[in-house]
Amino acid sequence: MPPAALGFILCAAIFHAGWNLFVKQAQNQQVFLMWATLSTLLCFPLLLLLPPLPLQAWPFVLGSALAEALYIITLAWAYAIGDFSLVYPIARGAAPILLTVWAMLFLKEKPGAFGLVGIAVLVVGLMVVGAGASWKTLRATTLSLPAIGVALLTATFISIYGAIDGAAVHLVDPRTYVIWVFGLAALFVTPFIMHRYGAQLATKQLREQWPRILLVGVLIVITYGMVLFAYTMGRVSYAGSIREVSIVFGALMGWRFLGEGLGLMRTIGALLIFAGIVVIALWG
Repeated sequence: MPPAALGFILCAAIFHAGWNLFVKQAQNQQVFLMWATLSTLLCFPLLLLLPPLPLQAWPFVLGSALAEALYIITLAWAYAIGDFSLVYPIARGAAPILLTVWAMLFLKEKPGAFGLVGIAVLVVGLMVVGAGASWKTLRATTLSLPAIGVALLTATFISIYGAIDGAAVHLVDPRTYVIWVFGLAALFVTPFIMHRYGAQLATKQLREQWPRILLVGVLIVITYGMVLFAYTMGRVSYAGSIREVSIVFGALMGWRFLGEGLGLMRTIGALLIFAGIVVIALWG
């Protein structure tokens, strides 16, 4: 994998874990994410300075935006019923397996032997990190099977929009594409959230947390823009797997800022994730 692509992915992973931490700390996760995605509409004036969206890219934009909206809804739902350090690893950990399958079936990618080994080691590491969180929760007698189920549903939507975007970036400028996708995703998700929680609660949260909401909106666009640029430089299955190193950063942030345990299991898992990234980066 080119060093530039790896650099983009690692920076995106740090930003991604950071804005997920802000979502978990919000009073109402779904309302917070609704406002954050709506704030990406502030980026639309930049489209005047960027290449226009070609006609053949619109099906990709609409499909990705719908998958993003469903991802936002299920991610916030999972955070509302489960621990950050349980939901985040599972939601992100299952996605690389599905994305690799979609990339092979629909993008005609053929990962090499070392690439597949790297993905496998990385995914095992992700599952070990998730297992560490699950074991901690089980001992506390608060293991949430519904949260695990919703986290797996979230992973499915992640893999779907990842495969769509991997094809789209060869047709359109990634900067134009990411602004359109998140702008439309905001319009898709807003009616659902407003109907569920009402304008009064939504207005209250915007008034109290607007600086964080704007920050998360900016981080969402920058983070995924970096991922899309990485997609243009290498295989989607590799980039989509490596970006899940954000799970390590997420676990560390959960330990540091939310008082969630780290422990031996997550440390081992982090080392496995690192090993998988090294294999993909050097020999994939």
